[in-house]
Amino acid sequence: QVTVMRQSRVVETGASHDVLNAPQQAYTRALLNADPTRWPDSPRCASDTAARTVDAQPLVEGCGLTQRFGPNILFECLSLRLHPGERLAITGASGSGKTTLGNIVLGLVKPTAGSVARRKGLHPQAFQKLYQDPLAAFAPRVRLCTALQDLMNRHRLPPFILPPLLNRLGLDETLLQRLPDQVSGGELQRIALARVLLLQPALLFADEPTSRLDPISQQQTMALLTSTLAERGGAMLLVTHDATLARKVCERRVCVGSTESAEAATVAP
Repeated sequence: QVTVMRQSRVVETGASHDVLNAPQQAYTRALLNADPTRWPDSPRCASDTAARTVDAQPLVEGCGLTQRFGPNILFECLSLRLHPGERLAITGASGSGKTTLGNIVLGLVKPTAGSVARRKGLHPQAFQKLYQDPLAAFAPRVRLCTALQDLMNRHRLPPFILPPLLNRLGLDETLLQRLPDQVSGGELQRIALARVLLLQPALLFADEPTSRLDPISQQQTMALLTSTLAERGGAMLLVTHDATLARKVCERRVCVGSTESAEAATVAP
């Protein structure tokens, strides 16, 4: 038996075979269609490839990256390169070093061996991270409106750019009057995404950005994330356990813990 709920109310219920194969309600159909296996493939435009050929200098390039913790080797001799507008997925088993690799690319962690070169001339905030645990990314006793306003003041951002972004993320501005633990995990992750996008990053490291979202919110958030970055020519480094999501969103993939390099690992359509 399957029961589908929305806003504390039962929308549809019945035998699992009937509900999953012939849903009667629009919301149930939307939930099923929001599964990444049903997403359309991301377009691979020739103009995008041409633009990257013209802009040959990568945003970031890692060579011979190796990371050890004591006697344990997470990965070794791994190389990757990201140009403006590219999307690269990092996949692998839990504990394989996916987040560590992303942190190395951003300069948050030093590799045991190897080097990372980032494009010169970019502001420090051009490289941003969207954390998997949004609650840990906000000061617990500071209201969300204050946290965002502090960011905007610090970087001299005009106030009128925030409301449209919140609207695109499906967020009510009244939520910002609350503390971080007074909103749902999904809402807080979208607020964290808004905070990152306000800075218009050249490269965004998204660490399991939709792990706390329901299927529909996941689909909407990933669509907004990819479209917003595409509008600005931003690149994305995506950590995910979902191989289908990686294939639908990213052009290439590096599988940490395998012998593949990011340069050779291409995600098939």
